[in-house]
Amino acid sequence: MVALILDYFGDWRTRPLTCPTCGWTGTFEEGWTELYDALQDCQCPGEHGLGARPMLAVVPHPTLEEWQAHAARLSPGERSYLGLIESGRDRFNRLKLRMASQLPDLAESLLDLGWDQEGEDLVIRLGPREIWREPVRYEALWRYEQILALLQAKYGPRLRDLAPTPAAEYHLYGDKTAYPAAVQRLRGQLRRAWTTAGIQTKS
Repeated sequence: MVALILDYFGDWRTRPLTCPTCGWTGTFEEGWTELYDALQDCQCPGEHGLGARPMLAVVPHPTLEEWQAHAARLSPGERSYLGLIESGRDRFNRLKLRMASQLPDLAESLLDLGWDQEGEDLVIRLGPREIWREPVRYEALWRYEQILALLQAKYGPRLRDLAPTPAAEYHLYGDKTAYPAAVQRLRGQLRRAWTTAGIQTKS
């Protein structure tokens, strides 16, 4: 069975859903629901014995552009939420790393950097030293790749690693199960480039 994909701004709260296996009928919110960062879903709450419960419907969360397009129909709470999204995006765009020249000069011949999180900020560290800080993004593999490229442009083959800390993993990976392996591949490529360059570390 393929779950219905419902529009957040449509009738998903009142639209009747029917389970093709057991015949249960009800609304999305009367089913077994799970809330995630990117969507919410509904499974049939009826009797299915040892069988899997069918997934009846999925409601993706709106993008910022979709929220803005429906602003006139939003409740006060939703308008407040939209304001938070917009202010967060504006803060990120003001403070994000754009050019390698914004990064500090570092004298070390070997750079094992950390991808850390402190409150709502991403922090790039060299040991305890803060190298860069900007607003954190969710499911941020794309941002990891961008910052890694800027770090390589600034520090060249001296950069050996950009390792996520446990504090940063939630926002970096989110619900994307493939992201940890993708980050490991990027780190492996970085280590191989460092090894090929044959950088000698200072004793």
